[in-house]
Order: sequence, then structure tokens, then C-alpha cells
Amino acid sequence: MKNKHICRSLLMGGLALLLGACNNESENDLLAEKVYFESSEYQVTMKEEKDVMDVNITSRLSNLLSSDVNVSYEVAEESLVKEYNAKHGTGYLPFNAQNAKIKTPQAVIEAGATHARPVVLTLSGLNSLEAGKSYILPVRVKSSSVPTVAGEDIEYVILAKPILINKVGTFTNHYISVKFPAGTFFKSFTYEALVYSTGWGSNNTIMGCEGIMILRVGDEGGGISRGILQIAGNQHYESPDKLPANKWCHVAITYDQPSGKTVLYLNGTKWAESTWNIAGFDPNKDVGFNIGKLAGFPWGERPFRGYMSELRVWSVARTDKQIKQFMLGVDPKSDGLELYYKLDGSEKVEGDIIKDAAKNLDGKTNGINIATLNEPISIK
Repeated sequence: MKNKHICRSLLMGGLALLLGACNNESENDLLAEKVYFESSEYQVTMKEEKDVMDVNITSRLSNLLSSDVNVSYEVAEESLVKEYNAKHGTGYLPFNAQNAKIKTPQAVIEAGATHARPVVLTLSGLNSLEAGKSYILPVRVKSSSVPTVAGEDIEYVILAKPILINKVGTFTNHYISVKFPAGTFFKSFTYEALVYSTGWGSNNTIMGCEGIMILRVGDEGGGISRGILQIAGNQHYESPDKLPANKWCHVAITYDQPSGKTVLYLNGTKWAESTWNIAGFDPNKDVGFNIGKLAGFPWGERPFRGYMSELRVWSVARTDKQIKQFMLGVDPKSDGLELYYKLDGSEKVEGDIIKDAAKNLDGKTNGINIATLNEPISIK
């Protein structure tokens, strides 16, 4: 019996030493000097009509060292693009690696410094990229001096060929009223629009179903000040600040029914959020779905005055990255896109009917005049 106790004690002591050694190794590993990219994404602003551009690439060290650290960079394998898209719900196209050159891929993090000297990544063939499409190029950092941080050794260079929107719809007392197919019920949804107000009134309709799910600006009769963006109806909440007038803005509202999460966006950035507990809504209910104003509404038509473009309704909750990536345009055949008015003069108009680009739905209208802008829309 005594021998058993001795053996057990030895065994437990050995395990403790082993676990202690493992913990020390883990701690040492965490504290070890490593190289990594400070950001996993590098958003590149493309200049119009420029076929070649240079991008500076740099990495950093987790801890200071008393000696130089050598690093090098390479264009990583294209398969990483597919993995990135799957992880983030994006639809980036792979940038042609043949058009990406790092003339001098080696660099040094000098002793006592945290960042490497930048190297130049030259991107060419930019004029052949398709407007409205976003491209991505993975770049890997390596070092012969110290390890890299797993998962942070890749930086994704993202390029978006800008869409130039020069024509937009004019709204003074104008509207589009849409009838969705019978039985339509949006569990999750997204509304999006580019808006430019020439001055906020007491209640201004962007789009939606009055009393059900409407995106509007202001509701002085309901205690909401002019300029405050609000989603209202079965549920409601507001933006923390006023939406600027005489300036182009992208606004969006998403609702993910399974999680109950809803978010208001301004220019691709979260502006306000809330949690709902609703099954969804019928866009044909009550006075139906309207854009620009509530035509014939007995308690006031609530018109929007100014310009609008890129009006979209989705039957899915778009992700943060999708909202940010596609503010100026999307593929009309995108999954979940149920209604799409670009309002750039491309829509087919027959009498008082204007066809949408996503599902060819009929929208009744009193006529939307198309204005030509002096400069393309810019969202910042």
C-alpha cells in the first residue's frame, strides 16, 4: 500500500513538472519576438485613369530587439482569396498576381525599432479592372530572423475600381409605389439608398411601409427632430445625430431575424443598433411600399426633397463588409436583392410604370426626372 502511495506521488509530481514546463513554453512562446502585419487589410484608393500605382508594404515586430531583423514579402497564393471571401461573406475578385511586382522584397527592422522599412508593391493593369468590382491581393511576410505570428502574416490589399454616378433621380413631390409579389414576407431585410437632401422637412420619406417598416428622416409630430434618421413602424429607433443636408450620404438599415440584431449605417459605418423580436413584415401591407413620399396618404404625404440613387431592398441582412463595399453599386442579380432602382436613366419606363433592375417589378410613379451632376457622387 505504501509503495502505491509513493508511485502515485511520483506520478503526480511528474505531471505537475510536465504541465509547468508546458505552461512556461506557452508563456515563452507568447512573449517571443515575432513579425506580423499591423492590419490584415490595406484599402487602396484607385485614381481615375491611372494604369499603374505603387503601394507601400510594411510589417512590425512584437517586441524590441537589440539586433536587426530581416523580413521579406511575397505575393501569396490565390486560394487565400476564396478563404477570405468565405470567412467574411464578401465577393472580392482575385487581383492578377502577374500584375503585382515587389521589386525589392527584402527589408530590415533595425535594432531598437518596431517597424520595417517599407517596400514598394507595384500594381499594373488597373485600367482593365471593371468599374464597381472589388479586387484583393494577399501578401505574405516572412522572416529568417524570428517567427511570424500565425494568421497575421498575411495582408490583403483591396482595390475597388470606383463607380462614377453622374445621373440621379430628382425628388420634390415625386414617388415610386411598388407592389411586391403576393405572399412576400421579409423575415430578415436590408434597405439601402444614396440620398442628398436640399433641406429637411418635418417628415421625409426615403422608403418603406408606413406603420409597418419605413425608413424616414424626422417625424416632428412624433417627437423626432428634423434631420434624424429613423426606422419606424412595428419597431423603431433613431440615429444619434442629424443626417447632413446638401451632401451625398449612403444610409442603410439591416435586420437579421434569427439573431434579432438590427443596425443603422451611415456611409458604410455602423451608426446605431438595437435588438428586435419580430418575425418580419409584409411589404404589401396597409398602404404598401413607397419611395420618396406616401402618395395620397390622408395624414400627410411626407415628401423627400432632393436627389436619390441606388435604392435597394434585400430579403437578407447584408453584412458590415457588404454594406461598405457596395455603396455605389451592386450586381442586379445578387442573391437576396428584391428591388433595385439605380435612377440613372437606365430603368425602363412605360407610362406611369418604372421597372426595377432586380426582379423587373412594376413601380407606379408620377415621373422621376433624371438630373446630371457636375461631379460624380463621392461618399467619405
